[in-house]
Amino acid sequence: MQVIHSEYKACNASSPISTHTTGNDSITINTHGHHFFVCGVPGHCQSGQKVDINVLRSPSPMPSLSAPLPPPAAPSPSPSAAPPSLQLRCLLPNLLLLYLFITIFA
Repeated sequence: MQVIHSEYKACNASSPISTHTTGNDSITINTHGHHFFVCGVPGHCQSGQKVDINVLRSPSPMPSLSAPLPPPAAPSPSPSAAPPSLQLRCLLPNLLLLYLFITIFA
């Protein structure tokens, strides 16, 4: 869920700017500045499942990678009260960061 800064700080997902619930969502960020995302599953944001993406106005030159990045490891199952589909949705911020890293450095 994309939220405003005050909701990000408070882990409040009651009034999101946008929601992403399929587990296979793509997000395009077209503006510079901070973009805040939290997991909407109760307790997940408080456990750190949130991300602040800061898009710089003029990015500095990025070094090129000599080898492709290895694929991310599959998350290990955890004894959680949330169903697996909700757990996957909360991986969105981490996957988004990985996608941005690959896109910038590719």
